[in-house]
Amino acid sequence: MNFLRLIRWPNLLIIAATMFLVRYSIVWPGLSPFGPEAITPMPLFILLVGAFMLIAAAGYIINDLSDTDVDSINKPDKMMIGKMISFRNANSLYLILNGFVVLIAAFLGYKLQSWRLTLILLMMIGLLYFYSRRYKRMNLIGNIVVAVASSMSLIIVWLTDFFYLSRREGLFEEASVSFPAITALLMAYTLFSFLTSMIREMVKDVEDVQGDTRYGCQTFPVVAGVRAARIFLLLMSVILLVLMFLWQYNLYLKTFYTAAIVLFVSDFLAVYLIILLARAREKQQFHYISGVVKLLMVSGLISLLFLR
Repeated sequence: MNFLRLIRWPNLLIIAATMFLVRYSIVWPGLSPFGPEAITPMPLFILLVGAFMLIAAAGYIINDLSDTDVDSINKPDKMMIGKMISFRNANSLYLILNGFVVLIAAFLGYKLQSWRLTLILLMMIGLLYFYSRRYKRMNLIGNIVVAVASSMSLIIVWLTDFFYLSRREGLFEEASVSFPAITALLMAYTLFSFLTSMIREMVKDVEDVQGDTRYGCQTFPVVAGVRAARIFLLLMSVILLVLMFLWQYNLYLKTFYTAAIVLFVSDFLAVYLIILLARAREKQQFHYISGVVKLLMVSGLISLLFLR
């Protein structure tokens, strides 16, 4: 149970669900007219999902290992490393998980005949390592890195199929007529993932400003102040809401009526988020807001179910 809490198992399930939704709601409808051989075989796709889940799990571990000093102030009741799990065991687990990722990445590169995919997976390991060790304590850089890493769980699904198709010249040329539509849909949801991740990470920075200040972290709320961070969060939330309205209108024009209607749940949560941010002053309020942003992320991705 401690292990599952350490690797944030609900977040891992969200990553897996997101990747399957992208495959079956965006990529597969665009490539299915060209036959089942136009898309990455299911066993390889499952390995890809597993690799991303392992990368994320290892990222959570190294993040906790790097934050034991700050977490002792920000969330002492939620600390696991040093209390329920030893530093040595956590380090060993981090290395083991990434070792599996390296093996899976090499196997996928070999089977798909594209070492670019292997390189991307290895770069994700490095990105999360340096985020935990350095970037997360830098002004805005850490927020951007996490947002990019979160968005990659969507992009990698299409990139994998693109690399797979690129080795089949005739089929690649036939399927290329679907690439613009697939890319447009994917980029819309990738932007949504990026913005919501940015908002949530900055909300967490505001929540943790006390410990971050004590240990010299240069996060945006520490450098610019909580008030400036709250204004910036309000601005990003309003931009997100406007973009969501535009996307719903676009879905309506493309006759994806159900998906457009489902997104009204996300609209409501975005409006609620803006109201909460306008009123937030205390740490507990920002902790609650973080949960609302997570619900917003999930609700937006659920609309993928109705894109087929």
